[in-house]
Amino acid sequence: MNRATLIAGIGGGLAALALLAPAAGTALGKLARARESAAAAQAAVTAPRPAPVPLVASRLRVPGGNAAAAMRTLAGRVRRLAAEGGVLAEQVAPGPMDAGLVRLRVRLSGPGKAVVALADRIEREAPLTRFAAWRVTALPEGSLRLEGEAVAAWR
Repeated sequence: MNRATLIAGIGGGLAALALLAPAAGTALGKLARARESAAAAQAAVTAPRPAPVPLVASRLRVPGGNAAAAMRTLAGRVRRLAAEGGVLAEQVAPGPMDAGLVRLRVRLSGPGKAVVALADRIEREAPLTRFAAWRVTALPEGSLRLEGEAVAAWR
């Protein structure tokens, strides 16, 4: 190996290094950002979760330690109010549950004034319960049928 070949090889290597340096710097920068993102994601996953925020004040919630207990309490309340008001509770069935909410599918029928009074009482008295969707159908002899979905917060 002679001196000219050696100098040409070193010169070519330095030229290649100069041409590849920006691409290597960009790749190293992207790698550093990816590592930072991965570390932040890992920290977010392992961080303690804050306690869930109550949807309504405690006096307005349906009592119950969990969604199933709250559902039973709400169903019992609707049945009790229907019996007190002289309204037939044809259907009182659990609906889909959301985070902190219970849904109850109801079908109530009876004298028109009694059904309206019952719906008003369900919505006005504590615990806070609202009909998310409802439909009233007229029946013979002045009776009504109320079908709907009652929603209440349990936490």
